[in-house]
Amino acid sequence: MDTRKFRYENLQELYLYCYYVAGTVGLMSVPVMGIAPDSSSSAQSIYNGALNLGVGNQLTNFLRDVGEDASRGRVYLPQDKLAQFVLCDKDVFARKVTDNWREFMKEQIKRARTFFNMAEEGASQLDKDSRWPVWSSLLIYREILDAIEENDYDNLTKRAYVGRMKKYLMLPQAYNRTQSKGSLIFPY
Repeated sequence: MDTRKFRYENLQELYLYCYYVAGTVGLMSVPVMGIAPDSSSSAQSIYNGALNLGVGNQLTNFLRDVGEDASRGRVYLPQDKLAQFVLCDKDVFARKVTDNWREFMKEQIKRARTFFNMAEEGASQLDKDSRWPVWSSLLIYREILDAIEENDYDNLTKRAYVGRMKKYLMLPQAYNRTQSKGSLIFPY
């Protein structure tokens, strides 16, 4: 899709792209990771969680990389949602953070967090030995969204990232999540 498509008219088109490039990776990972023998969830809900984690990660990548993608002539943002906030590609290419941009970004971040929230149950129902890397990914990608907010929604000229030390400090938190069987949805 990247060789012929550089704009996405709406969320459905963007979701389809996310499904192809990241959701399928999540789906393929479930048989490798395994489902906990004592799982209280259906296999379908675990696969849905994996799909949601992949989509959430890809949406977060798009939000983190808006400025870099713009320098390549790509805009991985739903055009209809940009228009809803009186924005367009020209605003993305101008790389100026405005109040409209901040409001737009708040909505996009909220959407990505919703996918992460929906991924939690599936992550908690994987085989116990496989949960830690999945929870680590989930928590670190959420932290990227926090970093965008901390940059005052400037993902046009700044790249949000999670530093190595912060990642290391998150590992015990991720490990603690592996010990729980329930969903621990964040209050975002």
